[in-house]
Amino acid sequence: MNTSSTSVISLRILELLAERNAECGVTHLAEALGVPKARVHRHLTALRQEGYVVQNPRTSRYRIGWRLFLLGQKLVKQFDVVGLARPVMEELRDAVGQTIVISSFTETDVVVLDVMRGRSPLEILLHPGTQFKLHSVAQGKIALAFGAKDRRDAVLEGPLDACTPHTITDAMRLSHELALVRERGWADAPEEVFLGVNALAAPIVQDDGTLFGTLAIVGSIHYLPAHPNPQTVAALTDAARRISRLLGSGRGN
Repeated sequence: MNTSSTSVISLRILELLAERNAECGVTHLAEALGVPKARVHRHLTALRQEGYVVQNPRTSRYRIGWRLFLLGQKLVKQFDVVGLARPVMEELRDAVGQTIVISSFTETDVVVLDVMRGRSPLEILLHPGTQFKLHSVAQGKIALAFGAKDRRDAVLEGPLDACTPHTITDAMRLSHELALVRERGWADAPEEVFLGVNALAAPIVQDDGTLFGTLAIVGSIHYLPAHPNPQTVAALTDAARRISRLLGSGRGN
């Protein structure tokens, strides 16, 4: 394990505190990590100042702090969404026969959270944690069309690298595409990230009206052509709305 990285040492300290579920001293943490006590102490000081750990003034030992607790709550909420979405994903997979993917976003990338394999003979090689640039996939177009304006502006101002000859690399063209996505409520990206593969994506909205992520159908261009079957689009958008309702979207309407 590479413990030379400053960020890795801080993360390992937090991991050890979480595993122990009790207060730990500097000596114990230093021995567990195999690094000098003085170095561990510097990391703990920085983590304490930011609220990631707290120090017991009586024992001088450390435990998990309020900020890490809140981060954990956010992560649990995110992955609860995956559990809630799975039955809907399964129904959609059975209806269309293709791979179903639920994703979220960073400022620059789509991040795959869960994948339900389709029944097509063509295997789509996706797994949780796979990342794609926002402009290159249907899910990313949803993030840009329905997400934060700052994210959209940053992507449109930056370089748009090509994954295939079909990737949109012109900012003006991408801007027009995003306007179309907002108008019709779904996105596609025929052969824009992988040759021979298309995806259709629709937004998943949280209870406060903000975008959580996307639900997508991914498959061969033969099964998901550039002009997709309206029934397939309707099945996708309906499933995305159902997951959004599970997150509280539309309550009281």
